[in-house]
Amino acid sequence: YGPHPKSDKDYALKEVHHAFEDGGAYALLGPSGCGKTTLLNIISGLLYPSHGELLFDGKDVTNLSTQERNIAQVFQFPVIYDTMTVYDN
Repeated sequence: YGPHPKSDKDYALKEVHHAFEDGGAYALLGPSGCGKTTLLNIISGLLYPSHGELLFDGKDVTNLSTQERNIAQVFQFPVIYDTMTVYDN
């Protein structure tokens, strides 16, 4: 999936509209390859969407850094990047 999709099949995710309540704990469930990690990475600021915007309480945070978003994500496994230690991850 490239940064400038030309057709619908070039998108990793379809358009998503969902409201998460502040302080809640949520899980994304779905088959392998359906976009769960991509969506979490976009929400957390590790990836930027090709199109659209990401809103927190009505504020556009699409271009804010991970630190500026003030959210957390917890992965199923403690090591995200296998070239780094658990602490560095």
